Amino acid sequence: MRATIMLDVGADIAEKCSAVAGIPVDVKNPDGADIQIGMRDFVPTPHLKLVQTVSAGVDHLNFRNFSDRVLFCSNAGAFSDSVAQHAFALILSSTNRICRFNDEIRSGVYRKDLVHTLYGETLGILGYGGIGQSCARIARSLGMNVLAYTRSRRDDGYVDRYADSPEEVMSGSSVVIIALPLTTATRNYVDRKLLQKFRGNIIVNIARADIVSKGDMIAFLKENPGVMFLSDVWWNEPNVELPLPENSVITPHVAGISQESMATALMRACGNVKKYLEGKPEHVVNVKEYL
Repeated sequence: MRATIMLDVGADIAEKCSAVAGIPVDVKNPDGADIQIGMRDFVPTPHLKLVQTVSAGVDHLNFRNFSDRVLFCSNAGAFSDSVAQHAFALILSSTNRICRFNDEIRSGVYRKDLVHTLYGETLGILGYGGIGQSCARIARSLGMNVLAYTRSRRDDGYVDRYADSPEEVMSGSSVVIIALPLTTATRNYVDRKLLQKFRGNIIVNIARADIVSKGDMIAFLKENPGVMFLSDVWWNEPNVELPLPENSVITPHVAGISQESMATALMRACGNVKKYLEGKPEHVVNVKEYL
């Protein structure tokens, strides 16, 4: 059994991965490899048995290119803390008017204004996987209440209440974080009908752009100038269509990008390869959800 890393890494990293996975691991040598580890450049070969992504999301993969016998495992949870940190960086920059104050002072205007506290507010989370859980943990540390909607509920002490519908989250939260995976079922999930239920002032998307209906969100923001849309993803990125809505703040899909998180994620992926070899793989992808 042999694995290959489909990323530009050195022999030292491959050696570390080999120690974690418990089998020989080389770099960008898919011919004859039983397992491929990487982000997106996977090669369908006759010997391939397992595709282990370093990324948490798998919506970018073309599953139709691979044999039905190939098992796909995501790296769910690998970037949860860094993505949650980014979500709250966006939220706090808005509630505390960081960008506005900085711009005004740089232009020679020194003017104080009231900021908003999150204490006692309700954070709604659509999709309570690893990222949702990390967001809930931060929210609780700031004194927020947490309302979550998910297919699989967990009793982790961070959620005050689980909602029975996404509409309940939208209507009962002052801040909503979108943390759903992008599948055929969640594409355009946040549409005009759901947005019309929102009674808060901040919507954050740190998942995938296409979970939100572009036309519906743009129209909603125009009709509701008091609502901020804070997003690390945008439709058709990196070709972002200008102008952007005034009540939006966009970052270039960087929430999970850090030297520390990438190194940790790769080792975590190799750890799941070991679990696969032991017959206990985690985060097995239901390919049918993406076809």
